[in-house]
Amino acid sequence: MKNWTSSADNLVMGLGGLAPAFQRDRAWYGSRLAHAYAAGGEAEAALGAALPVVLDASEVGRPHAWQELHKVAGMLLRQRAPQGRMLYDALATLD
Repeated sequence: MKNWTSSADNLVMGLGGLAPAFQRDRAWYGSRLAHAYAAGGEAEAALGAALPVVLDASEVGRPHAWQELHKVAGMLLRQRAPQGRMLYDALATLD
């Protein structure tokens, strides 16, 4: 069993140390943070982690961060969380 809370905590700490110039890394780790929150059933936190990195993922994070954000949207939709549709819509504007 995965410890999503611990994963999210570690990713938050790591992201806090990344300078804004590390756009690709911020997109990747931000998308993984969103994944950890979604997998842990924290839909609001997942959306909160995903939305700030959508533009970076679109610009420099394709295919990895971009695909990860799509996975997160799918996870949230399967959980029937309205945040899944919100993330999907944000991604669709840049597809």
